Parts: sequence; C-alpha cells; structure tokens
Amino acid sequence: MDRRGLIKALIAAGLVSPTALQAALRTDFKYLVLVELTGANDGLNTLAPFESDAYHRLRPTLKLATDQIIRVGESPIVGPLGLNVELAKLVDEGWGQDIAAVMGLGYPAPNRSHFSSIALWETGGDGLQVGNRGWVTDTLERLYPGQQRIHGVTLSQSMGLFKSGRGVYTSIANLNQLKGYQPASMQATDNPLLQLMAQRRSDLSLASRTIRETLESYGASRLPLQPRYNPLGNQLRDVMRIIGAELPIPVLHLQHGSYDTHKSQKYRHRSLLRDLGENLSLFSRGLKQMGRWDDVLVVTYCEFGRRALENANGGTDHGTANTHFVMGGRVNPGVYGRHPSLTELVNSDMQHTLDYRGLYDRICTQWFEDPLERWQPYREPDLSGLIRARS
Repeated sequence: MDRRGLIKALIAAGLVSPTALQAALRTDFKYLVLVELTGANDGLNTLAPFESDAYHRLRPTLKLATDQIIRVGESPIVGPLGLNVELAKLVDEGWGQDIAAVMGLGYPAPNRSHFSSIALWETGGDGLQVGNRGWVTDTLERLYPGQQRIHGVTLSQSMGLFKSGRGVYTSIANLNQLKGYQPASMQATDNPLLQLMAQRRSDLSLASRTIRETLESYGASRLPLQPRYNPLGNQLRDVMRIIGAELPIPVLHLQHGSYDTHKSQKYRHRSLLRDLGENLSLFSRGLKQMGRWDDVLVVTYCEFGRRALENANGGTDHGTANTHFVMGGRVNPGVYGRHPSLTELVNSDMQHTLDYRGLYDRICTQWFEDPLERWQPYREPDLSGLIRARS
C-alpha cells in the first residue's frame, strides 16, 4: 500500500482527521519525465504493422517477423500491430495496465535536420518556424511560481527544452558533479540588467546546492531496486533519487541513443530498444515499490521518425511521422491515434496523422491541470482519455 492509500485507510478507521488527510495528500508532487530518443527512433519497427504487404515491400530485410513482435493492437489502415519483442520487459511490467503508444505524431512541413527538428519539437514549432520558448515552460512558471523554485532539470547537456524560460532550469549531466558547488553571492549594483543577471546566477547556484544537498540525504542505496549501470540507467537512477527525496522539480529530461540508424539498423536498433525497455521497466517497478508511480508521467520523444523505405545500407534515413510512448500510474493503456498509410507515401515518407502538439495539450491539461495552457488549438479527441484524473 502506498502513502496515499495508507492515509485513506487511517481516516476510514478514524485514526486521522480529514484535515490531516488533505495536508498529507498535498505533499505529493507530480513529475513529468521526458526521455529524448536522440538521433530519431524508427517507430515503424518499434510498433510494426507486421502483416501489412506494404510494410514487407518497404522493409525487405528490416521487416519484423511474427516471432519478433508481441501483438498489442489493430489498425484499420495497416492491420495488426506488434510491439518489437526487444521491448518485452515493458509488456511484462505494465502493457495493458499503464503504458500507451501514440501513433502518427508529426507536424506540417517536416524538417529532416536533427538540429532544426528537435528545436521544433522542444518549442512547439510548426515545421517552418521554431517557437520562442520551451513548450512546457509557460505552464511550469504559471503553476509553480515563486523564487528559489526549480522548474526543470536535464540530466544531459541539452537545455533546448527550457529555451528562454523565465524560471529556474539547470543542466546536470551527473549529479555527483555538484559536490562542492556553492551558490554565488549577489553583488550590489544599480544596473537593472546586471541585477537580473546576478539574480539568475544566484538562483541557479542555489538550485544546484539544493539538489546536491537533498540527494546526499537520499543515496542510491535507499532505492528498492536499481536500473542498469549504463548511461540511461544512471539517469533514471538519479531521477528516482529526486522523486524519493521528494524534491519538487516538475520536469526531468533524459537522453538515450543514438538512434540515427542509417546503416546496420537491424542489430543496433534491437540493442537500443532492449536497453530502453529494460531500464524503463526497472524504473516503473521501483517507483511502484516506492508508492510514487501515480505521481510520474514518462513520455518519449525525438526529432522525427525514420523513412518507411529502407536504404541500401541496411538502415533507414530521416523520415517524418512517428510513434511514442506514454507511461505512468495514471495512464489509460492502449494504442492511440491513427497509423499512417504505407501506400500513400510522399518521397518514401509516411504522412503524420496527429499533430504532436495535441499530445502537449493533453500533458498540460490532464497531467499538470493547467486551464490556460497554450496548446488547446491542437486538441485531439483521440487523446481525451489518455491520462486519468488523480484519485
């Protein structure tokens, strides 16, 4: 039984007052964990239309056979859908319970540059123009105001997700690097610009100290189980420590890859998906044991999908529409969206069927409960039941 369930049981027995219950429940904090699949994952071989004749023609050597998939759904456009067997740990852990796949994600006027397209995804751009702010920063700063609050942390070096944010965002490739880092002191000045710069520096250094000191009191040995000791597992371990220590940082960003499989994709992609599935499985299992899985939403994303037609090097080139995962204790499981057609391609590319900003709308509205979020014009009815309300 998690902390929330325990408190409810105590109030039912008359051992805790309703006021104490509400105060205890307010200590729960919601986390959005964004896992960037750098280099662009091949969604077509992640959730494969394995019986489609068009799929077999487009992928003569890369197609997945029936013993390489786990059947998880059906599409009226491409037929049965199979999850790549390398993600079997996700099926064991929660498929059908708290994992969803969202198909056909993309945007108009697709851009196939890694740098440009990831900037579009992280700012909510439309394919022609990059947004001027990170897609979630407005929501974070509106819902979590106040000085000395940390709004977002990346466990990598990339800060694009928090572009031009006015809150406190920091990059910590490895939390141990913060040891010995002291907050900068404010310097007296009458210059408004220098005052702002000094305040920002102080906020960031204080945030770094806060993270370091909190995590020193919540070592990895306190976790109920450990993700793998590899780059992704190490990032997820640090995220678990942040959650276990109840450090209120609403967005945590990680990276895994590279998925840029222009050649020799068959074996490289298998290894990447296996690592992703095993680590996310351990992460979710650990958070369930900690009683925090209902407080966490995990979402994968990347710059674009891969081309439907395999290339001559046993790989796939930069494409368009893609499938991504949403996981968490409040996720209604299943396959969402519409799989793109494999017979109506443009330059060997699938055409997106769902604007990715529709997913942002669901996250901001259903997860963060932000009534003023800016992605409402992209609301997608197919995603209306993706995330359950907090019980």
